[in-house]
Amino acid sequence: MSAEDTRARVLDAVGPVFAEHGYAGASTRVLAAAAGVNIATLAYHFGDKEGLYVAVIDRIYEQLLAIDLDLAALPPEREGRVRQVMGLLWRIARAHRVQVAILLRHVLDHQHLPDHVVHERMPQVLARAGAALAALDLGPKAHPLALLSLNHLLARYAVTDAADLVAFGADDEVIERHLGDVAVRLLLGS
Repeated sequence: MSAEDTRARVLDAVGPVFAEHGYAGASTRVLAAAAGVNIATLAYHFGDKEGLYVAVIDRIYEQLLAIDLDLAALPPEREGRVRQVMGLLWRIARAHRVQVAILLRHVLDHQHLPDHVVHERMPQVLARAGAALAALDLGPKAHPLALLSLNHLLARYAVTDAADLVAFGADDEVIERHLGDVAVRLLLGS
C-alpha cells in the first residue's frame, strides 16, 4: 500500500472518532486503533495528533469544495431556486454527516472554526457562497444572519441520528421539504 493510500485510509478511519469524541477526547491510541495502524504510523504520516486533525479538517474542506452544485440548472423562479439549493445542500450534508459532525463539534468545543480554516479555506468557501447567492438572486430581504441560521439548522439535522428524526415523523424527504419552507421564509420573507 502506498503512503498516499495509507494516509487516505487513516483519514477515513479517524473521522468518526473525531466526530464522536472531538479533538480533546480522541487519544492517539484510539485513533491508531480505529485506523488499524500503530501510533508510529500516525506520527510518520501526520507528525502528531494535531497534524492528523488538521489533515482531517483540510480533507473535509477539499471534499466539500469539490462538490458541483450545478447552479446553472436552477429553476427560473426565486422560490424554486431556494428550495432546490436547500434540497441539494441537505443531501450533501446528510451524505457527509461525519464531516459535518467534526466541524460542528469543533465549533461547539472551541466556539470558532480552526484558525487554519479561517485563513486558508474561508476565501474559497466565501467565493462558493457568493456564487450560490448570486445564482439565487435573493433580493434585498435576505439577511446574512438568515444564511447562518440555515447553516446551523442544516448541520444540526444532518448530524442527528435518522431514528431520532423519525420520532418526529421526519424522514429525509420531510426534512428536505421543511428546510425548503424555512429557507423560503427566511430568505424571501414569504
